Amino acid sequence: MNDNNEDALLIETGRMASRLIHDFKNQIGGMKLYASYLKKRFSGHPELAEGVEIAEKIIQGLNEMAEQSGLVSKLTRPIELRWQTADLEACLEMALSGLKLLADSKQVRISLDLAATPAVMMDSQQMQIALAAIIARAIDASPENGEVTVAVKPGGDAMLIEVADWGETPGEEKLRMLFDPLTNERINRISLGLALARRIVLLHGGEIAARAGSPAGTVVEVRLER
Repeated sequence: MNDNNEDALLIETGRMASRLIHDFKNQIGGMKLYASYLKKRFSGHPELAEGVEIAEKIIQGLNEMAEQSGLVSKLTRPIELRWQTADLEACLEMALSGLKLLADSKQVRISLDLAATPAVMMDSQQMQIALAAIIARAIDASPENGEVTVAVKPGGDAMLIEVADWGETPGEEKLRMLFDPLTNERINRISLGLALARRIVLLHGGEIAARAGSPAGTVVEVRLER
């Protein structure tokens, strides 16, 4: 098989996967309705408390599957950027607002260290998705009562965004493969989110990398041209 045929096969496979994911999400939605119905039927009956707990676990699992399916769907489709001059600080604050429940559930503090943040040419909605995924990984890697630091500072002709956690310090191989979901131990919301974040940053002409923190943890750095 020549390269052209191989490329065409990969494109067709990607389209098929995208269609299957769409249908899969619809089936998940139906199962969530059934599970919610069972939870409602069991509620108010002490003798069926175990059934309520099981229904809640099913709903939680289906929500996670739906979220992962949505991320895979985004990864298999073209992303068209809507360029505009946007406030990087406002973009970060929007990303953080959507992560409050996650941070609160682990009692993780998030601190912002903002230098001057001039407007940056970007798709603010897509960049918000990317930054939220990076910060979500830091929260997930943090121990309870830990802290995640988000710092923005100038770096020559670019702006640098650093997200640091105080979790376990990863080895060199894990750092190198951090943004590739196929090399992670599990393909889950975190690994898929990081893959999407890398794609969005690269589409912006930026750079993304990870390094070991000092004395512990991981630092993910995003570099965006001003």
